[in-house]
Amino acid sequence: MDTLPGVTEMIQVWLEKVFGGDSVPSYELNKRTIDTLYKLMKLNENKDSDTALVIDDLRQKTEEYNNEARRLENLLKKINLPVANLSQSGIMSLRTLANVALLMQTKDVSETSYLLALQHLHNELYKTSEELKREERITQTLIEKTKSAIHKYNSLKKAAEDLQEQKSKQLPEMEKRAKESGFLYNKAKEYKEKIIQFQNELVKSKAEPSIYHGSLIKTSEELQALKNQLDPLKSKLQTYHSLPPDISLTKVKIEELKQELARLESELSRRIDLMHM
Repeated sequence: MDTLPGVTEMIQVWLEKVFGGDSVPSYELNKRTIDTLYKLMKLNENKDSDTALVIDDLRQKTEEYNNEARRLENLLKKINLPVANLSQSGIMSLRTLANVALLMQTKDVSETSYLLALQHLHNELYKTSEELKREERITQTLIEKTKSAIHKYNSLKKAAEDLQEQKSKQLPEMEKRAKESGFLYNKAKEYKEKIIQFQNELVKSKAEPSIYHGSLIKTSEELQALKNQLDPLKSKLQTYHSLPPDISLTKVKIEELKQELARLESELSRRIDLMHM
């Protein structure tokens, strides 16, 4: 953009041209106003230039149509068929041809110009038809994608509703289990502390390891094994009691069995005593 005084002068000249003989309304002279008026001036000048080109083109086409009209008129005169002698239908046909030429913007009203214009329209129609088909394919694809998206949305919505319903149903049970878990955790912590406390008390009291639970279980198993050994000996001893009393060897054997039985019974009683300590 030129310097501000030069631009202001250009804008003033343009405004005087736009308003003609009328006075130009006053406006505030600042950068924003000058920039806006300058843009409007350039836009107006471009529009005026385009309009002038269109007017020149129309003037040229008018001249060409007038020349073609004079040519056709001369041709009609040569065959003794002036325009004044044409029928109403003939005049309407001429007007129709002229309107078609204007509509298709032909260079002249010759047959070649009409055919070229019609071919151009046919090509444009074909391009438009192909473009319409392409748009229809794109639209169909978008419709299918939209249907698929709606289906997925409905499925997700149904799944979300089902999950919400399950959550509502399971929430009381989950809260109950959470409370139970807290209770069990507190109990486990309490039992752990008691176990540590009892272990410390056992250490302080110098308790014998033989009274621990594992030792008692082992002693009970050994006791059961002794009982199992004692039962066959009792049966064997019972058979010896049926022998004749005068057999010396039998007496000796019985005496040995009695001693073994007494020893086992003593061991059994000792272990039972240990279990009750």
